[in-house]
Amino acid sequence: MWCCSNSAKFLFESIVGLGGNSDVVTVNQDGGQTGSMDGKKKSDISIDSAYIGHEVVVVKNGMRICGSGGALGIAPLIQTKSYFEVKLQQEGKWGLGLATRNASLDNGPTGNDLDSWILRYTGELYHNGQTIGKIEPVPQEGDIMGVSFDHIELNFYTNGVKGNISFANVRGTVYPALYVDDGAVLDVVFDGFAFPPPIGFDRIMKEKSIL
Repeated sequence: MWCCSNSAKFLFESIVGLGGNSDVVTVNQDGGQTGSMDGKKKSDISIDSAYIGHEVVVVKNGMRICGSGGALGIAPLIQTKSYFEVKLQQEGKWGLGLATRNASLDNGPTGNDLDSWILRYTGELYHNGQTIGKIEPVPQEGDIMGVSFDHIELNFYTNGVKGNISFANVRGTVYPALYVDDGAVLDVVFDGFAFPPPIGFDRIMKEKSIL
């Protein structure tokens, strides 16, 4: 595997040998966390090490998630129109979308509760344990998924192409949400996108930047 085993152990040589790096390693397992840096500056927005599942591993300056469980971004989507991307680095069971800080991050896939709105590896959109439909074609390893939210609709894009269905019932203060299991590896991108955001949408900004 590129990142780690299902028991959330970080395989350093696999990361380095397959295009990753060890700039920042955050492990939350059995309540513990460890970290290291090589001096590179972290991105302004990243995965929040305070909101990850117990068997989740976060590497690449807080931009890659692997192991088993969910994770949230550090900044909520409070601006009018927000956009971010997720690259499907390695296949497995995964989910991506939005969630509040009340969402379950240890048991997946997310989308099983009232606090998460998730596109799953099957192509289905899940909220509160129910699917509202399926995007076609189903995303595959190597695809780049775009996520846009304007407080009215939550849309997903596969390699720049908008999906055929969307969520319209997102409520509360929500954050970027990722879930992995069964070998899946996801890279989240908050700036320098592979595809242009939809017209009027921009990268997630922290509240102080908006003010």
